Amino acid sequence: MEQDTSSMRIKSYFAGSVEQAIQEARQELGQEAMLITSRRSAPESRHLGTYEVVFGVTASAAAPSSALRPKPKTPPRPNAAPPPATELSVELQSLRAQLQDIKQTLQLGAGAKPSVPAAPESEELSTELVSLDLAAPLAREIAAAALALRERNPSATKPLRELAIESLAAKLRLAGPTREPLQPGSILAFAGPAGAGKTTTLVKIAVREVLTHRLPLRIVSVDLHRVGAQEKLRTLSGILGAGFVAATTVAEFQEAVQETHRKHVTLIDTPAFDRSEPESAQQIAACLETISRKELHLVLPASMKRTDLVSSVRQYAAFQPDYLLFTKLDETTSYGALLSAALETNEPISFLSTGQGIPEDLEPATEGKLLANFLPRQTAEAVSAA
Repeated sequence: MEQDTSSMRIKSYFAGSVEQAIQEARQELGQEAMLITSRRSAPESRHLGTYEVVFGVTASAAAPSSALRPKPKTPPRPNAAPPPATELSVELQSLRAQLQDIKQTLQLGAGAKPSVPAAPESEELSTELVSLDLAAPLAREIAAAALALRERNPSATKPLRELAIESLAAKLRLAGPTREPLQPGSILAFAGPAGAGKTTTLVKIAVREVLTHRLPLRIVSVDLHRVGAQEKLRTLSGILGAGFVAATTVAEFQEAVQETHRKHVTLIDTPAFDRSEPESAQQIAACLETISRKELHLVLPASMKRTDLVSSVRQYAAFQPDYLLFTKLDETTSYGALLSAALETNEPISFLSTGQGIPEDLEPATEGKLLANFLPRQTAEAVSAA
């Protein structure tokens, strides 16, 4: 899609990745072309490519067509208004300068040194990471780290995007081998917002981590408001041959926790809380805090928006989660939101759930699973080889 004005040529390029679209634009328009914006393609343009980048180049920088003769220039009239495209270019440059000034002012106010303007390639990478739902400050940090990696080893031939993957992997925390294997006396608790899939995940853990190793199992369900909601888990516990305790008051939950037997692995299912009931959440969190040997997994749906994920992590901060556990990975095509939540909160990720299958749709979190599905295909090969 192309627009021509008297002084600027503006054109959209569509491709499977922001980087590919930028490369096509640079090849056609040259290095003088200015990146105006990048974004995911609108639904009506999705067949042209997943991402759209818009570039502008002045008429003097664009290559003249051999079929056209250049028209003689006419002297500009005094006080003549600039053409619309020129105004757009000037406004964009002015806006960028103002934003940079504001950023430097805020940093200086906090005692930071003035920042050095980012290299164009780093800015393009940061823009791509933001388009994949990574938080803007985190995207800039990863892009800068990738650029620093390349500058430390100028002879390396790795593309900047592969170095970004390495930078992400270095920051990402995974439970992995740091989790101790379950044994009699182990206690796992699950908390999280409504619809996250806590109960199903608990059953997957029960089969995969407990019954597969022939460990005795006990399940405790606490729900202070909906007694009937515990019946599903009671039925599943019977199918699994596990002991089951339903707690409908804080006192019953405290008693169930105190009676936790060292011969069993205990899994605790907690209810979802909204912001209108902080007292109930604090009571359950206080009960859990009295348990010395436990793992608390905060269960979050990967299909949730990034801001909502981060908000949920903060809402359940009183539970002091040891791990983040992401469900519903099969319901999203971008892992940027969950990566951003994990990196912003610096919490390790324990498991990933990719469907309703029990227990096959549950697996330990790995860099390959998370990062190969974050950036486009050409970068996924780099992750699998790392």
